[in-house]
Amino acid sequence: MEKVKIDAILREKSGKEVTKKLRKEGSIPAVIYGKETNLSVQIPHQGLRTLKSIHFSESTVIEMVVSNNKKHETFPVIIKDIQHHPLTDEVIHLDFLKVSLKEKITVHIPIVFRGEAKGAKEGGTLEQLLWELEVEGLPMDIPEKVEIDISGLEIGHSLHVSDVTITGDVEIVTPAEDAIVTVSVKKVEEEVVPAEEEAVPQEPEVIKEKKEVPEEEGAKKEEKPKKEEKKES
Repeated sequence: MEKVKIDAILREKSGKEVTKKLRKEGSIPAVIYGKETNLSVQIPHQGLRTLKSIHFSESTVIEMVVSNNKKHETFPVIIKDIQHHPLTDEVIHLDFLKVSLKEKITVHIPIVFRGEAKGAKEGGTLEQLLWELEVEGLPMDIPEKVEIDISGLEIGHSLHVSDVTITGDVEIVTPAEDAIVTVSVKKVEEEVVPAEEEAVPQEPEVIKEKKEVPEEEGAKKEEKPKKEEKKES
């Protein structure tokens, strides 16, 4: 595991106003916790630059020198949590875990691919499903990253955690059956053919029936019979 060194200053005061002032001055509030350790510190600008250079990696052992007036105390720590500003995404707080170089720890290390998958060259789509592995081991035995050669990966094939080996006394905690990367058949977008306009059926011609005349009305329209002429005697 990689190892870097940064300085920190013990904080005697806490609270929103204190941490806001620290950030304005270019420092970051942080805490260190572990066995019999619980300290509030601030990381000066130079230390923050060092952490940025290692991308705030959890797999890096940090030799932290904490100053309190004229006293200095050194702790081996690793980053366990990072808080970001919701709008600017800037780091606003850090949690460090004090570790022992003689005791095993569990951390996450990034996955890095080497080569170009054969299946991707042949038109397949490379899909990465895992970006890091959880491993357990002594702090200085744990690698900074795990490299995986994917050049032989063909279409329809996948690489799983069980295919990965890490040298040294380091155990992979991530389930062996989890897939890391796969090459799938590239999806072809089907051309949408507009449906033919359906012929609008003509409405059947309605033949109107001859209106029946009511009997009473029809009787009125009939000619009245002529009165019989009186015959002369």
